[in-house]
Amino acid sequence: MRGAIRSTLVILALAFGAGAAQAEPASGRSVEWVSGKDVFAAAEELTIDRQIEGALTAAGQIVILTRDAHVKGDAWIAARRVAIEGEFEGDLSIRAQEALINGHVQGDVTFYGLQLSLGPDARIDGDVDYYSASAAKIDKGARVKGEVNGHAFRATDDRVTRDTREHWRESHMRDRRGGFSAPGYHMSAGGAVVFGGLAILLGLLAPGAAARMRDAATAEPWQALGLGFVWLVGVPVLAIASAITLVGLPVAFLLMLLYPLGIVFGLVAALVALGGLIAARLGAAGEGALGLVVGIVLAAAILWIAISIPAIGAIVWLAAVAAGLGLVVMALWGPPVTAPA
Repeated sequence: MRGAIRSTLVILALAFGAGAAQAEPASGRSVEWVSGKDVFAAAEELTIDRQIEGALTAAGQIVILTRDAHVKGDAWIAARRVAIEGEFEGDLSIRAQEALINGHVQGDVTFYGLQLSLGPDARIDGDVDYYSASAAKIDKGARVKGEVNGHAFRATDDRVTRDTREHWRESHMRDRRGGFSAPGYHMSAGGAVVFGGLAILLGLLAPGAAARMRDAATAEPWQALGLGFVWLVGVPVLAIASAITLVGLPVAFLLMLLYPLGIVFGLVAALVALGGLIAARLGAAGEGALGLVVGIVLAAAILWIAISIPAIGAIVWLAAVAAGLGLVVMALWGPPVTAPA
């Protein structure tokens, strides 16, 4: 099991490294890398004038896609100003202060910002949904085959702004009164089921690792917590340090992508270890694979209830993630641990 996980990590690292090595920079000073057929690009002024085989994610002060640009997948763009003249075979999603679309989009268009404009050469095969402070400007020559759904807010109307803010506040407070909610984090019943299912899958596929995590949780729980906290704090710090230079931006991006995956894996590992401890307390009923499944189900229910308790729920969630991450490290790379009798 240890060898398989290590091999997987090495393969992932090589894959990301190969993707970064194949990146071709866009016009101007920018940072760009490729993952499979998908392209990620960022620059102060970013111009794209070529074909992209997969999806496009772009960010900058100004983002321009010329008539030579052709994106075969979906596109997500965030910038202060966006100008689109190329071809898009998928959906186009834009977050910008101002955006001009004067090209062909075969999918749907979604816009969040202040002003959306459709030029005379705009061709939209799908729907246009925009959330803006003003109505979209659509040239008479523009063609939209689907529906145009505008959600305009009168930014200069103090009453609308005040009513909207009060409505959001009242809705938030009503949600908090209607059920348990931990400050900064909430786990739904569906989320508990998903995490429990992942934990059961891990426990059944890797019973040896599950047993080592259970024993480590019994013998050295504080060490597991410490290792987990080091990971939770160290990865963001390393990502920030890597992002200082353009060369380190891909590394920082990769670290931030792996960070939520590590949190998920930490919760799953915590459920596996806690489920194993509960199964051990059940005696004969907790033996074998069925006993582990029962233990993990009970562990998921306990963790869900604990996280849902106001004030302490966030602390429980943080401790569970940290402990789970630490147990993974101890089970894979630490010396064998024997639980006290």
